[in-house]
Amino acid sequence: MGCLFAKVARVGRLSPLLRVAVFALLGMGVLALFPQPVHAQLLRDGIAAVVNDKVITYLQINEQVAETEKLLRQNPQGDELVDRLREARLNVLKALIDRELIIQDFKKLGGTIPDTFVNARIEDEIRERYGGDRTVFIKTLYERGETIAKFRDEIQDNAIVQYMRAKNISQTVLVSPYQIEQYYENNLRLFQQDEQVKISTIVLRKSQYPSTKTTSDGKVVTYDSQEAIAKEILYKLDTGADFAELAKAYSEGSNKDDGGALGWVTARGKLAIRADLWPYIRSLQPGQHTDIIATSDGFYYIVQVEDRAKAKITPLEDVRKQIEDTIINQQSQIRQQQWLDGLRAKAYIKMFL
Repeated sequence: MGCLFAKVARVGRLSPLLRVAVFALLGMGVLALFPQPVHAQLLRDGIAAVVNDKVITYLQINEQVAETEKLLRQNPQGDELVDRLREARLNVLKALIDRELIIQDFKKLGGTIPDTFVNARIEDEIRERYGGDRTVFIKTLYERGETIAKFRDEIQDNAIVQYMRAKNISQTVLVSPYQIEQYYENNLRLFQQDEQVKISTIVLRKSQYPSTKTTSDGKVVTYDSQEAIAKEILYKLDTGADFAELAKAYSEGSNKDDGGALGWVTARGKLAIRADLWPYIRSLQPGQHTDIIATSDGFYYIVQVEDRAKAKITPLEDVRKQIEDTIINQQSQIRQQQWLDGLRAKAYIKMFL
């Protein structure tokens, strides 16, 4: 051990890149000297990656992956859980590497973030999240194990990343009218509006316990009193009663006060009606209603069609801005990948995860 630490003492005379590499190698040697529990602790707090002369630690990864890990542990188990946890940590590590590359590139180009900017952001944070109380702010940092200096560094690094992404990606993307028109023509299916049906509903919950009655021939039979009400409603509809008035009087749906009005629905998509109702209304014309529909989750439905709108393609002018935003987003992702690939190609990167 003494020989090992003597070597560490001499590392300080090496170049930054060699110094990081030597520390990584020495770290592997140190791990071999400790039992498994201590080994795990060193791995958790040790080097996860080297980016030029900067180190990314397992602690940094754990801080960012903690919430994701909680969610993952709620469902899958065994090998699937191990694979998903590893994937989550690897994604975080790659993001931290990209972040470090961006910050280093900014500093290499001679960029600086003014202290006035950082000070202003800190004051904003204190005012917005801590009611202007600096003492509470500092106490909170202390409880999280942070310092003002570290907090300032985070603000500065966030500003650098935001500036560099805007400089290298967002501000360079221009979309021509021709690109928008081509995207529209090549993706017409994305702008197809399905047939829509405007409906109203009357909803009754099935009885929890059956009722009994004696027939004219003296037999005792069981029946659902709610179904009997539904049949009465259906009879009134068939003899000219107003659907909205019946919905207000009988329906147990949340839309009863609106006369059962449910609005426009489709077979699929954001406006999709429940799948077991669509077959009953897809061929009805305005003013027509269904028979009683008994659903598997314990309800009786009567649905009336109020209006219909045929399937159509949304006009280009109505989606031009949407298409432009989509193209900008796609091009931004491509340019970001190219930019980061260029930074990676010029950097020394070693991952230990």
